[in-house]
Amino acid sequence: MRLDEYVTYDGTGLAELLARGEVTPNELGVCVQAAVAAVNPEINAVVELYRDALEALPSAPLGGPLHGIPTLTKDFPVEAGRPAEFGSRLAQGFRTPHDACYWTRLRKAGLFNVGRTTSSEFGVPATTETLLYGATRNPWDTALGVSGSSGGAAAAVAAGIVPFAQGSDGGGSIRNPASFCGLIGLKPSRGRITGSPGSNAPLLGLATGFMLTRSVRDTALLLDLCHGPDAGDGYEIVRPEGAYLEAITRPPKRLRIALVTRSWSETTVDPEVAAVVAATGARLERLGHYVDIAAPSFDYITFLAAQKSIWAADSAAGLPLMAARMGREIDNGTLGASVLALYRHGLTLSGAQFMTALGVYDALTREIGRFFERYDLLLTPTSVIPPEPLGTYDPARPGIDVDDVFADLEPKETFTALFNATGQPAISLPTGRTRNGLPIGVQFAARFGREDLLLALAREFEEELSDGPGIWSQGRPRCMPAITRDKEL
Repeated sequence: MRLDEYVTYDGTGLAELLARGEVTPNELGVCVQAAVAAVNPEINAVVELYRDALEALPSAPLGGPLHGIPTLTKDFPVEAGRPAEFGSRLAQGFRTPHDACYWTRLRKAGLFNVGRTTSSEFGVPATTETLLYGATRNPWDTALGVSGSSGGAAAAVAAGIVPFAQGSDGGGSIRNPASFCGLIGLKPSRGRITGSPGSNAPLLGLATGFMLTRSVRDTALLLDLCHGPDAGDGYEIVRPEGAYLEAITRPPKRLRIALVTRSWSETTVDPEVAAVVAATGARLERLGHYVDIAAPSFDYITFLAAQKSIWAADSAAGLPLMAARMGREIDNGTLGASVLALYRHGLTLSGAQFMTALGVYDALTREIGRFFERYDLLLTPTSVIPPEPLGTYDPARPGIDVDDVFADLEPKETFTALFNATGQPAISLPTGRTRNGLPIGVQFAARFGREDLLLALAREFEEELSDGPGIWSQGRPRCMPAITRDKEL
């Protein structure tokens, strides 16, 4: 298979070629290596490729629906025995002791993890620029960033290295990189993807693992393959009525959709972003849906204060365990400025302050739930800004505090972090571009447990804006491998 052909397929398309014998797993592995060689020096998305996994691809079993498809995982604990350094000098050399349950399910479906991608440090900054691995650059324009924390995954998929890649989302860490890189980024409902065996509810239920993709059908298939509880989960979300792949074959009925472009925070929505959201709303109306300018009413400042407490408490509890395991001190020699500031703030919190923050989240979840009794979906910007220049964030900036940490997060997470708090599903879709051709994502949020509705609407957009399954962008990222038509790999 030629590399310029490989980069045009989504995962489902590659699986169909494999099933027909038109390509082999080994050829796909060769394409991954060639793509990394071609673009990774420019974008710095892939930390390393796993030679043993690539060597195993020729004998990949052809039983699962994604038989022999190569993918990449984030620099977080996912697969047993693999490095998981959290983008941090503190965790350098750490290896994951066990598989994430949902990853075991995906591997049984035929996926091969052939390497790991860059992440922001411990998933805290919303930009993938670390003191350990440097900056990950946007395939659309390498002077720009990819957001975070799953920035390497987004850059690798956008550049065509793999058809989809694993990420995680605790405040927007799948959706914002998807927006900056022109991809589909779904954050499933709390509990849809089990945190087993590492956690009953990662980051107190705010975080979940899943995948960044280039097509709705890949998103639906991957969710079908990895969702569901595991033994010992503290609660079980209601199972979907049918397969997500089946849900996307049925256009949604006329939906009541609320639309908001006015910022919930003090960061103003960029006019180009607001224009894309408004244009998306107009397209929804042409598709027959009812669109209303409306937004949930909540106190963003109170929500933000609770978020600071919960994130900081989690850092104060977890980082000493990693430091003890790795035999390192927690200081500015092992942590970047943002994570260190968050950790230090966590040390000042009392149990009463932490419980108060949880109470804010409980009340907020009820309030937002009542809003979704009136509307099926909420349409917002994903990030309030288009992709930002590299260097806007300095991982070594001295003298910052927890307020500075969240000021850095605010342009990306104003609209996304709310749905980590409420546990509702939310998806970023690449429905527009800036005047310079850079991707802009919009976010749709749904009632708890209604990933089927998000995916059905996403598929309706995909059919409207493209000739087949895949990203609806005009053109391709500048940093995508292509070779001459007569050259075979």
